[in-house]
Amino acid sequence: MKKRKLKPFVKVSILGAFLIICMVSVSVLTSNKTSSVSSVTDDFTYVNDYIFDNYYPVVNQQEKIQRPYNAESITVNKNFYDKDASEEQQQNSIIYHEGIYMQNSGVDYKSDDQFDVVASISGTVTNVTDDALLGKTIEIKNASELITVYQSLGEVLVKKGDTITQGQIIGKSGTCALNSDVKQGLHFEMYKNGSVINPEQYYDKSVEELTDN
Repeated sequence: MKKRKLKPFVKVSILGAFLIICMVSVSVLTSNKTSSVSSVTDDFTYVNDYIFDNYYPVVNQQEKIQRPYNAESITVNKNFYDKDASEEQQQNSIIYHEGIYMQNSGVDYKSDDQFDVVASISGTVTNVTDDALLGKTIEIKNASELITVYQSLGEVLVKKGDTITQGQIIGKSGTCALNSDVKQGLHFEMYKNGSVINPEQYYDKSVEELTDN
């Protein structure tokens, strides 16, 4: 018995139909996959939407907190207000301005000459402001929830978002309306987990010691 041969145009028709079926199948599969991925990712926030915006350098836990200056001629002008301190110390921790007495939330340092202000601990600059009352101010925060604030600056050498290493010069001493009698000074504050603390009690202690207390 003779085998029948398909005519050329029939072969072309079958091949064309096969290609069309393949293309339709791929299109359907791709559409379903895209829909599935979309339905999953719509409920999530992308990683770089929240991690990098709140990133603060992890400080070496053995890094010891240092004074915010290097010059040897610096003296304390106003102490941190401590309710348990002696009456004399409390008197030296009260700030008077335009008829108002205020408890000092930091330590005020002064010198006869302008001095460099350095980062007490490593971190990221979270704010730089210039206030009529407080003067130029720098705020630095790190991943251990430690915040250091430098006020009454005469000059600022960093900007918001900068990564700072301990000991780096971030500004120059200056003055502000609250301490107008001091021509070259620095008002320094330190916060632990949102609560203000006395910096003088933590110098030369490691970050680990501070966060454990």
